[in-house]
Amino acid sequence: MLEWFIEKMKSEFGVEVKNEEVGYEAYEFYHDEIDELLIPVEHIEKLPNPLLLEAFMYVDKEGYEWIVGVVVDEETRDMLYEVWLKDGKRMSAHLYVS
Repeated sequence: MLEWFIEKMKSEFGVEVKNEEVGYEAYEFYHDEIDELLIPVEHIEKLPNPLLLEAFMYVDKEGYEWIVGVVVDEETRDMLYEVWLKDGKRMSAHLYVS
């Protein structure tokens, strides 16, 4: 997933990132613990409860904090949802399940 994050930062946002500059954390959340900025209600209803959210973080040369939150299936590791934040503002989101 780290390689995916680095490639997407370059292809989607034109930002070059090195492996050692990326932070990573993983959390398990219940639906009622998720902020709508991260996952809107219409999307969260289609995701497992609880859900595993993996987060990749990077601060660019201008000081902007980039975070991608990825919800993955704990058994298959399939990506179910992704949300991109730049300085706390949602840049994009994609739901991979219906």
